[in-house]
Amino acid sequence: MTEQQGELPRAEWHNFFEMLTKDYEGSNVTVEVLNRSFGDQLEAASLPLAYLEYDEKDDCFSVGLGGRDSRFPVVLRHAISRPRRILTTSSIPGMPWALDIEDQEGTQTLVTLHMRPAIP
Repeated sequence: MTEQQGELPRAEWHNFFEMLTKDYEGSNVTVEVLNRSFGDQLEAASLPLAYLEYDEKDDCFSVGLGGRDSRFPVVLRHAISRPRRILTTSSIPGMPWALDIEDQEGTQTLVTLHMRPAIP
């Protein structure tokens, strides 16, 4: 049961995030920013996923959280301009997905998607 990490080819970013959004929509997400100048920051923890997207025209990756119901009525949008690479860590089914997005300045954003438990 080992995890595999790999770089996601840029040509696949748009379609991959559409698929991942469909599979994980409403699941809890954690967003952490690792920056050499400002230090590590927890941006969001255990908020429901609204969307993951890559806009080719603007060269911007975005993760939207919340906006699902009265408990989380507003979408928090975290944007990463000009991402230079995206690493994914996929593991055994039912385990979290981890995305490591690095921008042109070297700042890393870690997005962890936690699968919702199945309803018995």
